[in-house]
Amino acid sequence: MIRWKNAWIVMRKDLAEFKKQKFVIGSIVAMPIFLGVVLPLVMFVPMVTMVPLDRPWDINGLLEIGNLPDDATIPWTNKTIQNGSFDSTILNHTKIQNTSLTHCIIDSCILENTTIQDSTIQKSVLHDSILINVTVIRAEGASLDGRNILAISSDLRFIKTKPSEIDQVLPMMFNMILMIFIIVPATLPTIIATYSIVGEKNNRSLEPLLATPTTDGELLTGKIFSSFVPSMGATYLAFTLGVVLLDIVLIPKVGYPILPNLTWILSMLLLAPTACLMSVLACVLVSSKVSDVRAAQQLGGFVIMPVVLLMLGVLAGFIFLSPVMIFIFAGLYGALDVGLFLFAKAIFNREAILTKWS
Repeated sequence: MIRWKNAWIVMRKDLAEFKKQKFVIGSIVAMPIFLGVVLPLVMFVPMVTMVPLDRPWDINGLLEIGNLPDDATIPWTNKTIQNGSFDSTILNHTKIQNTSLTHCIIDSCILENTTIQDSTIQKSVLHDSILINVTVIRAEGASLDGRNILAISSDLRFIKTKPSEIDQVLPMMFNMILMIFIIVPATLPTIIATYSIVGEKNNRSLEPLLATPTTDGELLTGKIFSSFVPSMGATYLAFTLGVVLLDIVLIPKVGYPILPNLTWILSMLLLAPTACLMSVLACVLVSSKVSDVRAAQQLGGFVIMPVVLLMLGVLAGFIFLSPVMIFIFAGLYGALDVGLFLFAKAIFNREAILTKWS
């Protein structure tokens, strides 16, 4: 049974020692800010300034030439046609609703909920209509659908649109940046946690701690959280700055704040902490078994391999970080965390540390 008060005392003692290491603190804060804030901005600023934001219409055979003149106005009408069908007819100054038109010439009309096929439309307004093999000249319309359309000096808005280039690029870029915020908390403990036991042993400050009535589990828990807290704190600081600055850059282009979305929130609440804890546990385990700080740091670099494999899968396109995928990997990392803690507790031997290390 772990007495959390004792674990808290061990953690506070280690954090007090950590605060004295100004260079280490600087490196722990600087690395996530550079990788999670500066680097994404360097990547995004050129992208949002150079990548076209227009969303092309997903209409088969659509060809648009020119733009609707600024002084274009809605045509006036003096009659209305509803619920009819016309073939090879000339229609002008007419409001046409719920009608089917084939092989027609349509001039200065208002068309609503109408199907137009093999026809020419000019100086008209269209809404909620279907155009098939139609030439549209100096007209405007919205909520349209169809195929094989030649639009000349017109402003037509269709229901079906393709993603813009930036819409296609953003998910991939976000996945890459999100991986930074997952691998950073898995990397930072290799700076702190590998020193947690062997470093104190070399400085002759570990013996009094091991002589206290704290249990192995309490001692390990305190050591673990003394590395986990600053690692995740630096990660969350960089995450907050990165999200705010990326939104500032992207809002003028996309019109609304994109981040943090559900995937990012779940990653920071589940995946990043479990990855960080896994790294801390492995580093503490290594630190308890070696007698040299450099050897502990070198071996500690191998503990982030599960996170590196995830990163490689994301970069290669085999894995896309969705909420479901995050729950899966967070569950796997959580299971590894429990196993590592039990293993570290089982092999932790304070008597061997006190008597056998030179």
